[in-house]
Amino acid sequence: MRLTVAANYDPDVVPQLQQYPVTEVYGKFPVDFVGGGRPSYMGTPLSEADLRHYVSLLGKHGIAFNYLLNSSCQGNREWTRRFQKKITSLLGSLEQWGISSLTVSTPFLLELIKARFPRFHVKVGIYAQVDTVKRAKFWEDLGADAINLESFSINRDFSRLAAIRRAVRCDLQLIANHPCLPNCPLQYYHQNGIAHSSDGSKNIFIDYCFLRCSRMRLEDPSLFIKSAWIRPEDLPTYEAMGYGTFKLLERNMPSEDLLKRVKAYSDRRFEGNLAEILLPYGFKKPVKRQRFWMLRHFIKPWQVSLRRGRKILDLIKSQGMLFATADSPIRIDSAAIPADFLESFQGRDCAMRDCNECRYCERIAEQAVHIDPTFREQSLGKYKDVEKSMATGSLWMLD
Repeated sequence: MRLTVAANYDPDVVPQLQQYPVTEVYGKFPVDFVGGGRPSYMGTPLSEADLRHYVSLLGKHGIAFNYLLNSSCQGNREWTRRFQKKITSLLGSLEQWGISSLTVSTPFLLELIKARFPRFHVKVGIYAQVDTVKRAKFWEDLGADAINLESFSINRDFSRLAAIRRAVRCDLQLIANHPCLPNCPLQYYHQNGIAHSSDGSKNIFIDYCFLRCSRMRLEDPSLFIKSAWIRPEDLPTYEAMGYGTFKLLERNMPSEDLLKRVKAYSDRRFEGNLAEILLPYGFKKPVKRQRFWMLRHFIKPWQVSLRRGRKILDLIKSQGMLFATADSPIRIDSAAIPADFLESFQGRDCAMRDCNECRYCERIAEQAVHIDPTFREQSLGKYKDVEKSMATGSLWMLD
């Protein structure tokens, strides 16, 4: 087993990662002109010197660093002379800093890198949505060294996973601990919004999609089970199919939470609240942010007062998003999930089934998922209030 783990840039964590089968750490600057897979306001403050030092430290412990150029859209700027000069310069710098691995999500960027900097090991990111044999073979033929499969939709589609593994020779990677909606209907909109929230553009980004799916999970707790995460105990099932590389989320999390996830998957066992190793928020310790990050990303671009944005601020604070929280109102009891949980997905295509007829995940959720009733009621009210404010325009004082 090989683990590729999110960077939080804490140098004290690096020697501890060496104790586990961590072969790669991935990350990037909070903002660059290519963009990435997270909004820049979520990024850890990082200078060029910081990155170079971190890459060097990882190398001393036998761990590679993968720089993410995984935006799903470059806004057609990739065809301009300015972009071409900047990408060549950036790739040259990354190579000089000892970075040998990159992740991309657009085919032209892969071709560009392989033509100009062939020494880079290039991985295809999840935003490329590789979920069929044909798509996997397309990227391999284009020159990809590894492919991160579209885990949101196919982690439990075993016939498709087996077919893809048979069809290509390159390494295939699965995201193990994502909580995203299965076959997410928000995915295209979400990933393109994120692309332009991390490429240096000045427009404000409200993560409507993330707020929407978070509300949906509170309304329907079975979605916590339907998300195609992989339990640490179920890794051998995937390894037996030829999958040996697993990616762990989330970037910029507190060190103790990051190490908890690494240990759980390394041990192939976790007892307790699965939400602690799945959800990208709800941490008890604060994460590092840019100075004046709220002013930079929320208040000034809006050109409204903090008072007008208080609904969103109150909502995200109450959920433990972007802020530390003392409570864990959402619990997914690992002991209440059957040992043979995955067996019911063998030979089944959930994308073609009506959940109301099956109700397998609903029955498990009734036993395993526990949400504090007061928290749930108050949260749903806040979500609906914020969504109404956005839809009617009152959040921007259009009246």
